[in-house]
Amino acid sequence: MAVQVIVAIVSIDVLSAVRAYVTGESLYSKGQKDAQIHLLAYADSHDEADYRQFVQALTAPLGDRAAREALQLPQPDRARAWQGLLAGETHPDDIPGVIRLFLWLQDVPFMARPIRTWTEGDGVIEQIRALVEQAHERIAAGDTKAVEVRELRARAQVLNQRMSQLEREFSAQLGDASRLAKRLLFVVNLGLALLLATTGLWFIRYSLRRQALVEDEVRRRQQSLQRLLDSTAEGLYGVDNQGRCTFINRAALAMLGCQREAELLGRDIHGLILRARPVAGAAPAPASLAHAEGRELHVTGESFLRRDGSSFAVECWSHPVLQDGVAEGAVVTFFDVSERLRMQAALREGELRLAKLVDAVADGVITTGAHDRILLFNRAAERLFGVPASEAIGSHIRRFIPQSPRATPAPEPGHAGANGAGSGLVHELTGTRANGETFPLEATLSHLSTDHGPLTTVVLRDVTELHAARAERQAREALEAASRAKTEFLSRMSHELRTPLNAVLGFSQLLRLDTGSPPSAQQLDRIRHIERAGSHLLALVNDVLDLSRVESGQMSMSLEPVDLVSVVEESIAMVSTQAIDAGVRVERAVLAADLVAGGDVQVVADRVRLRQVLVNLLNNAVKYNRAHGTVTVGWALHGETCHVGVIDDGPGMSPEQTARLFEPFNRLGAEKTSIEGTGIGLFLSRRLVELMGGELMITSRLGRGTVATLVLECSDEQAYAPPLPSAPSQHGEFDAGLNVLYAEDNEVNVELVRQVVSFRPSIALQVAGNGTQALQMARRNPPDLMLVDMHLGDMSGMDLARALRRDPATAGIRLVALSADALPEQIDGALALGFEAYLTKPIEFRKLLRVLDGHLQT
Repeated sequence: MAVQVIVAIVSIDVLSAVRAYVTGESLYSKGQKDAQIHLLAYADSHDEADYRQFVQALTAPLGDRAAREALQLPQPDRARAWQGLLAGETHPDDIPGVIRLFLWLQDVPFMARPIRTWTEGDGVIEQIRALVEQAHERIAAGDTKAVEVRELRARAQVLNQRMSQLEREFSAQLGDASRLAKRLLFVVNLGLALLLATTGLWFIRYSLRRQALVEDEVRRRQQSLQRLLDSTAEGLYGVDNQGRCTFINRAALAMLGCQREAELLGRDIHGLILRARPVAGAAPAPASLAHAEGRELHVTGESFLRRDGSSFAVECWSHPVLQDGVAEGAVVTFFDVSERLRMQAALREGELRLAKLVDAVADGVITTGAHDRILLFNRAAERLFGVPASEAIGSHIRRFIPQSPRATPAPEPGHAGANGAGSGLVHELTGTRANGETFPLEATLSHLSTDHGPLTTVVLRDVTELHAARAERQAREALEAASRAKTEFLSRMSHELRTPLNAVLGFSQLLRLDTGSPPSAQQLDRIRHIERAGSHLLALVNDVLDLSRVESGQMSMSLEPVDLVSVVEESIAMVSTQAIDAGVRVERAVLAADLVAGGDVQVVADRVRLRQVLVNLLNNAVKYNRAHGTVTVGWALHGETCHVGVIDDGPGMSPEQTARLFEPFNRLGAEKTSIEGTGIGLFLSRRLVELMGGELMITSRLGRGTVATLVLECSDEQAYAPPLPSAPSQHGEFDAGLNVLYAEDNEVNVELVRQVVSFRPSIALQVAGNGTQALQMARRNPPDLMLVDMHLGDMSGMDLARALRRDPATAGIRLVALSADALPEQIDGALALGFEAYLTKPIEFRKLLRVLDGHLQT
């Protein structure tokens, strides 16, 4: 019905709009015709009054045109259309309908045709207006013979005729559209009425069918409800306001020991199944009060009687049946809880046993309930926190464990998640004892949901000793990692320094041993300086490697009688170039009257380390001296010891600087000057002297200079003088040939070994520039001996050796390492892998030739 009313309202609105369009068309036509009359009059009379009447006559058509153009915009301008329709003399009440009809039907064919005609008519009116305006300008100027005036007379009749034709077409098309709209609205209203009548008849039939289905459904549900009541495990029965049984299910009959419903229906069921109250006037049983009090009751501790007189414990719920707020009876649901009571009794007994077991556990056990309050606190927890259980129970868990578990996603103690997340994980916590002392704990959490809310159990263990052991282990691992990193760094540094030293010392030896073009005496002296400085630099490299051994107590010393005078002379010679460059004079002096100049003094020391210490002291005395200063080296005997002094007359040091002199890497401000240094020389020197059983002392006065005193034990034995190296033979000692493959990626090292091998003409030397090439050459033509560098660019010497051992064709090749990596760990690893010897760079010719000769002999 509402739809029909709406359609009728819409139809009336459309018809009203159509009527307004027809009225507007009449006004449009009238305005157009009046304009034609005044146009022709103005063309003949040139009277200004005719012109104004012409303009006035076009007001309605121009207003309609403005409204049409506003509504045909992409975003229709309703306000502008409203003003245009008002100017076109459309009644204000009709304007909304005219606008809606135009917007709804402007693209519908029966409306689109008159709108096109309307638009074309507006175009003709615009042409007339343009002609009139041009002619009016000329007439107003007094030129009545102008072309524009003649054109107005010539075209006015034609345009008027065209305008009349368009007006007739527009009127006819609009009439057709109006009649078509009426017919369509009639058809729509008629169709809607038929549809509503048909729908009403269908709805009546549908309602009748639905009513029959509902009645069947009610009967089916009543039957299903009875089956449902009979299928439930709990007992159900109903009573009226007099306590008479209205229904009872099979489970209730079975629990009460009855066979048929008739035994209880219509009877006072509570009088049959409830025990009589022992005291006269006692309150009735709670199960019988729901229908009387009109409220729900939950009863525990009640007993029902069976037909045979036995009783059983029940838990029951009584719900009143209300009709308009008035109780008409009750429905009682009950369970036989005899088994539950037996289980609860057994559970209580088990809880007592569990409590005893928990108290016997060595770990602390705390259980919390709602609001993180402690419910269980075993004896181990009492000992752990120093608080008795009676005082702890009821306290908040944070009294003993203040913070949340660390580094774990599990909930903190007492906050049991619904899914038990975190159970079984070990958490690191901090406990607080009764005296305020904190200690580390390890805890595992378990969560349990109960009828009384969630429970969280925390098992605690004091891990103070474990943390101490862990900290010790971590510190040891950190030291081991640092040691490995330091070893790796020293290995690389040793390799990078020894490689150029190998060339310096190796080629200087070749120059000195060259018999084909023997050097002159002056050249030999220069070569010895090169060899001496290179040897010292090599010793310093070794000392840097030994720094880690000094710090770890693993430094090895070769203590033997050493000629102090020769070591002092060597040390002075090694710093002489530096002293000359600095303008400092270095001289030797005897500091004790009982020693004669040139007298031999033997001390117990490691010759290389003693020379290293003296060179370091002399270097410092020269570097930190003044211009034209003096450095004096002398010694004196004091009983069983010899005091060696290095004295300079430089600027000296303050007491504060002297106190910090032996701090490693502390240059006491010299790092801000151009003087080079590392700050470890004195630290290493003192440790080396201590390892030699001596003592190093330094005194200084600001502005007066510095005295370094080295105290060493004297020796009565004569120092051993190592023999000078001699040139190797130019001829092989053996006639047999030897194929040698040298794996080396440094061309300088290759050239040096090639020239050393030239002393043994019977040896054929081949060279591989990397590990891959060496492996290919060895497989193609296995050599008698391979010299292997430990750093080959594409692989290590160890990797090459493993690859050779895996291939049966090369597994028997004899290997000798020839490397600048002099760390003991590297040497031990290579020997364990099957290398027969490990020669370190710089190459000692005699050792290399000895190895080659040994393989020639075999």
